[in-house]
Amino acid sequence: MPGSGKTTLARALSRELGREAFDSDDLIREKAGMSIPEVFAQWGENGFRALETAALIALCKREGCIIATGGGCVTREENRAILRESGTVFWVRRDPERLPTAGRPLSQSRDLRELYAERKPLYESFADVCIDNNGTLGEAISQIKNAINKE
Repeated sequence: MPGSGKTTLARALSRELGREAFDSDDLIREKAGMSIPEVFAQWGENGFRALETAALIALCKREGCIIATGGGCVTREENRAILRESGTVFWVRRDPERLPTAGRPLSQSRDLRELYAERKPLYESFADVCIDNNGTLGEAISQIKNAINKE
């Protein structure tokens, strides 16, 4: 979900594991030349999702890196296929009442509990591993590292 801590975890894991980390939203901002809210305002969600798919294709060509995606990337089947072929997919789960909404167009325009209810089955069916990110950053990183070590 938007605000679940994907980018924060990717950056922390990058430091701990010595791997490069990338955020698909950063690539979208760079390619579009505008902020994510501006992309949504100008091209709507469908335009944003098309840019997101292009960003995922580019990022998944890299090897051994950590990719933080947007929370809605699983809403497009092609995105799921792209990510599945690239490595282990983690669902970073945070309770809806703990999700921030600032700067997140869908989070501001939709009830987060509704959005979560819609996406939860997609996250569950798509993820290789579910990470509970309701505790500390260290706890979530430990869960990820444990899952990686089991591979």
